[in-house]
Amino acid sequence: MNINFTTTLKKLFFICSCALILMACKNETLPKNKIVSFKKNTFKINGTLKNFYPQKVYLNKIFENSLIIIDSSNVTNNNFLFNGFVEYPERFALSFKHYSNTVILIVENAEIAIQIDANDLENNLIKGSNLNTEFNNYQSNSKKIFKKISYLFPQFQKYRLENNVEKLAEINNQMKTIEQEHIEYSYNYISQNSNSYIAAMLLRDQLQNTTIDTLRVINSYKNLTEKVKKSPDAQIIALTLNLH
Repeated sequence: MNINFTTTLKKLFFICSCALILMACKNETLPKNKIVSFKKNTFKINGTLKNFYPQKVYLNKIFENSLIIIDSSNVTNNNFLFNGFVEYPERFALSFKHYSNTVILIVENAEIAIQIDANDLENNLIKGSNLNTEFNNYQSNSKKIFKKISYLFPQFQKYRLENNVEKLAEINNQMKTIEQEHIEYSYNYISQNSNSYIAAMLLRDQLQNTTIDTLRVINSYKNLTEKVKKSPDAQIIALTLNLH
């Protein structure tokens, strides 16, 4: 019996940090006239680095499986700075010169402070951004759900070595139950926070599942507020499912 425990664990790391999506991303650069413009209501990202020393940090727009560099900042005394404007809050990626690491950050028009520790990239300290705080709370609850899968790993290894098909099938069913629990948690979160841009981000993530409940995605999209429907994530959902 082919039970792909590794695939399920990858889903855990995606939920926790979104980094797995970006591992194969190609870095490209937008023309200079595409760099983030400035307006009165702008964002400022003050970053501090620990335990690694890149000379430059890049702010990347995420396009499917590619990262598009829209700005860069030299690192001085382990600090970097970005200023700009976003029409709507959106997830961006920070990448680092001569390092393969990427860090996901929701950019909204606020003064955001982020501390990035290379020894703990899944738990970056972010202050000054309500949306990042909200998303962090969602991720914390997601980790609690998926942690149940990590407890199954020793059993999975044991029964795989024993070629115990019956026990492997039981573990597979348990993993599916846990994954479904997380899906239900995500949809409930979306339903209860229809006025939050986080809801649109999480709903867009549902389109990346192996099996997509199209009707449920459409109904959840319809329940989003008009403000949230204008966000990039909601627009991608609408375009993908022909909802315009």
